[in-house]
Amino acid sequence: MTTKPGGPYSLLARLTLAFSVVATVVFAMMGAFLYDSLSAELKRRDDIEIAGKLSQFLELAREAGSTEAIRERQPVFHEVLLSHPGVYLAILDQQNTVLMGHPDKQAIDAASILAHRRADDIPYLCLPGGIGASRCVVGQETLPSGEAVRVVVVRTAADRHSLLDSYKVHIWFAVGLGATLVGTLGYAIALRGLRPVKSIGRQTSRIEGHNLSERLDLEGGPVELQEIAIAVNRMLDRLERTFVRLSQFSSDLAHDMRTPLANVISSSQVTLSRSRTTEEYEALIDSNIEECERLQRMIENMLFLARTDNAKQVLQVAELDAGKELRRLASYFQGVAEETGASITVDGDTPLHVDATLFRRAVSNLVSNALDHAYAASSIELRAFELPGYGAVSVTNHGKPIAPQHIEKIFDRFYRADPSRHGSARNAGLGLAIVKSIMELHRGKVDVASHGERTTFTLYFPHVAVV
Repeated sequence: MTTKPGGPYSLLARLTLAFSVVATVVFAMMGAFLYDSLSAELKRRDDIEIAGKLSQFLELAREAGSTEAIRERQPVFHEVLLSHPGVYLAILDQQNTVLMGHPDKQAIDAASILAHRRADDIPYLCLPGGIGASRCVVGQETLPSGEAVRVVVVRTAADRHSLLDSYKVHIWFAVGLGATLVGTLGYAIALRGLRPVKSIGRQTSRIEGHNLSERLDLEGGPVELQEIAIAVNRMLDRLERTFVRLSQFSSDLAHDMRTPLANVISSSQVTLSRSRTTEEYEALIDSNIEECERLQRMIENMLFLARTDNAKQVLQVAELDAGKELRRLASYFQGVAEETGASITVDGDTPLHVDATLFRRAVSNLVSNALDHAYAASSIELRAFELPGYGAVSVTNHGKPIAPQHIEKIFDRFYRADPSRHGSARNAGLGLAIVKSIMELHRGKVDVASHGERTTFTLYFPHVAVV
């Protein structure tokens, strides 16, 4: 079965193939090393053999004393080589006339060997006619008669090559057998080693939406897979938390959307149950518009949060005068603050690298939240200041403090620390969640501190511009 490039593949098959390929390469390299070593050793022995025979023949030539005596004593030279098949001998005089040769029936072409000879007494590779590649050595000796002779000893490489060819076959057989054995053992080892992977697969397949609390268990397994199991378990932790939040979010969203819809339906049904005056119909329409606007704000906020969750919100970052923007927002909210006798003060001035629209939305949500929870006739304090690595903006109100158990949850969607405000027409429980999302887009953070009757929300914007 074949698969397209990039498609699924068998890890077991790849490991087995890898074992086999590596074994083939290693055994082949070892075989090549052993082959070269044997070839060099056999050549060295051939050189030792012909060098020894050369010395022996030069000594026999000196003992003969003259070229004529060498011709007469040919049987002595032949007898020396009887136990050395594959060795050839030729003795020549000064005129390159062959005084004797061995064997008699296949004399070597000594003249061609002498024409291509190297230094005397040093073996070298030669190609004499009729016997092919050989090792040759040439020596020269001056006889007692004053005559000079040359002795040529040749050792054919046919036997050595035959042995090496046979050895090469055995090497390749050993390489194939070794690769097969290593591949088989590698398959068994890989099959056993991959059992924990199958265990992870079986455990993972059992985890579904209703049992996200289950975790992978690889106690006693390999360290590498334990790291994977830990990473998967952490992912399951995040999924479980997200799933719980999503379930709660769905429930809260349905509840918050059901209330205005129920108000619209019930008020419309009551009004239409009998004839009404024009003023009553107008009041109904105004009430329905208010509920629809509440739904519209909720949907817009949900769309904004969805875009930030999927990183589709593109920031238009520019340098902004925080003090100037805070004063502008204070002027905008001053009318709302005067309804409860509250006042808004602004302090500080620092440049920020932010998206101006999102910055205004985040601060506006905090100011609106502060006005909702501030005591009557109290002061809302807006402040801009510098911190190491950050430009910060804080919004402080004086009112009922936030209980410690609510601090970590107030940025969750649809969460309200004060259940009595759950039915507020303006408050849908998304304002602080939007603030948190805006700060995450800016790679910053939001913090809250509530002590006594003073609650402060602080936005931290990094000095480096967000890309």
